Amino acid sequence: MNLSPLIYFSRLYGANQDLVTCGGGNTSMKEDGVMYVKGSGTALKDAVTETFVGMNHTKLMNMLDDVYPEGDVEREAKFLKDVTDAKLPGEESKRPSVEALLHALFPQKFVLHLHPSLVNGLTCSVNGEAECARLFGDSVVWVPECKPGYVLARKMKDIFDASEKKIKTVLLENHGVFFAADTVEGLATSLNGMMNALTSQVKDFPDVESQAEDPGYGEKIKAVSGKQFVRFNASPAALKFAESVSAAKPIMKPFNPDQIVYCGPKVQFANCENCLNEITANVIIMKGVGIYAIGDTEKNANNCMTLVKDAMKVATYAKAFGGEKPMNEELVNFIVNWEVESYRKSVK
Repeated sequence: MNLSPLIYFSRLYGANQDLVTCGGGNTSMKEDGVMYVKGSGTALKDAVTETFVGMNHTKLMNMLDDVYPEGDVEREAKFLKDVTDAKLPGEESKRPSVEALLHALFPQKFVLHLHPSLVNGLTCSVNGEAECARLFGDSVVWVPECKPGYVLARKMKDIFDASEKKIKTVLLENHGVFFAADTVEGLATSLNGMMNALTSQVKDFPDVESQAEDPGYGEKIKAVSGKQFVRFNASPAALKFAESVSAAKPIMKPFNPDQIVYCGPKVQFANCENCLNEITANVIIMKGVGIYAIGDTEKNANNCMTLVKDAMKVATYAKAFGGEKPMNEELVNFIVNWEVESYRKSVK
């Protein structure tokens, strides 16, 4: 299979920071019973042939007719084994994206899955489903928040089976968006149409970039946390969220799995320097000062701050759709303990 089109649009969209943050998002291509999907822990912007994992499409689809255990641990263990068994010979060392089964569901040749802040302003909002229907009618399918992996794939299969039309765009609550098309140009048309529609609705585009230097709290944060890398943000948006506990509330809980993977499930609010005697999170909002992101490595700290910026954007964009809606606690706990995300953390 010639993967040139897949590599092309993976790199094109992966390099756009308005569409992809850190290692988020994945792509795929199908032909003659074979599907190539982005490998877990790889970056779209750096896509090459080796980035993708070859899979038997029939084996993937057969998983949806199998019987899976109800318990999370047992179900996801079987899911991982079956996805692994669906890899083509010679692909043993690679791990396919956790969304491989979702990619397989679409009959179209190409699939693009992204988590843009602008899109998640809608998917992570109180009125998201109603606004989706208002803006896109039946051209976009809305999937309510649910556990990723097999549970999500099973729910999507039921939606696909019940649909009388060929589904090409799916919005996942508190997650992101899938676009499917038989041409690369078709993906672009769907993506641009959605981004333009959402841009027309949003009135506030926050400034999340900061040139300010750390006023000195970073050294104490490093000493107390034991983590050697700190990033500081005193952008206009960060200062607004740092005004008070109530002002910070919209970004105190994660909106999507990426924020949990790169930032952790919690955010700490500190009213004063003495409150930094204990560090309980990787993100610290310092009242009147700004936001700190910490990590064991420079890359982890940078990624954490990138997702802090994402959270500020999502919370701001969500105002246009009834206000922000974070992930529910059950789903957060599932993601925290999910083997798939533990793997992604190890290679992030």
